Amino acid sequence: MNKRRNCRQLLLDDELGSLSLAITSLFLLTLLLSFSIVDISGAYLAKRELINAGEAALSRATHHLDTDRYYAGSRTQVGESARGPAYLLPIDCSAAERSLHMELAATSLQGAAITPTSFRCDGDQIWISISAQVRPMLSLPILQGSVMNDLLTISADLNAGNLIG
Repeated sequence: MNKRRNCRQLLLDDELGSLSLAITSLFLLTLLLSFSIVDISGAYLAKRELINAGEAALSRATHHLDTDRYYAGSRTQVGESARGPAYLLPIDCSAAERSLHMELAATSLQGAAITPTSFRCDGDQIWISISAQVRPMLSLPILQGSVMNDLLTISADLNAGNLIG
């Protein structure tokens, strides 16, 4: 019994290499987590850039005034302001769509084309969905063929209108 206890105690007391194994494991875990955080933050920044580019194109598109409806007084009231009723300016939808496509064609997201996936205009407001495929911030050759090296599809839904009043 005493001999068995001594062998077990010797095995427990012999910690040769266990600390270096734990440190190496924790270092690799920290490295993997940091790569993941960089990729997640890169995707977030790409989304913000896509939204900014989409808002710029959408803002330009909403400035195409439907002059026939405007001068006929056909406006949609959306509320009240301190100066009286608030209206949405009528939008020329076909001119707005052409302008939006031209603006997005001239813009890129990290070298990738921004494509409009949907466009809807009701004459007063415009709704669009846009997307782009970008590469992750870090590409590791050791993970070739994994999700971390595939293209990321970033998309955004935006809408706008011109409020006066």
